Amino acid sequence: MKKLLFVFFLLMLLCFPAKSNAVVTNSSYSVKVNVFLKDDCEDCEKAKEWLEEYRKEKFIDVEYININDNNELYDKIKKELKIKNNKMPLTIIGSNYFIGFNNKMKESLNKAITAYDEVDNYCDIVSKTRQNEDVKECIKQNKDIYKANNFPTTIIVIVSLVILCSIIGINLIIKKKH
Repeated sequence: MKKLLFVFFLLMLLCFPAKSNAVVTNSSYSVKVNVFLKDDCEDCEKAKEWLEEYRKEKFIDVEYININDNNELYDKIKKELKIKNNKMPLTIIGSNYFIGFNNKMKESLNKAITAYDEVDNYCDIVSKTRQNEDVKECIKQNKDIYKANNFPTTIIVIVSLVILCSIIGINLIIKKKH
């Protein structure tokens, strides 16, 4: 039984895609993270602190945009993404946005960064907005990047659990017959 479980877990490891940490030779970052924040915002400071630690592990480019100095850009982004909430910070990756900052948000940001990192090309809505370009196509292009990435992992985990339970169940049935 132990050998069977060992083989099963070895096969499980092969099911999960390996992520290369290769350095991009053109000095560009793989994921751009834009963070709108304001002065005297406790969650903004926590987000900055976390992102600075996070960027030591991942190859990301983080830009902090103070809304006091960039209110017009902030308003345009909110209008394009149809954001009505004014809570800070507002973090944007591609055209996915995250409002506020807490432990759940850290998990969501990590998943989004991983999802965008696995895409060869995506559209950065903040850059497009700065250049006064239409962002509707940008939003369409990025529509399923963050959501689509979570689906295969979920399926792999569910199938793996079903296989593991089946192996354990079969083993228990065999032991009861003897």
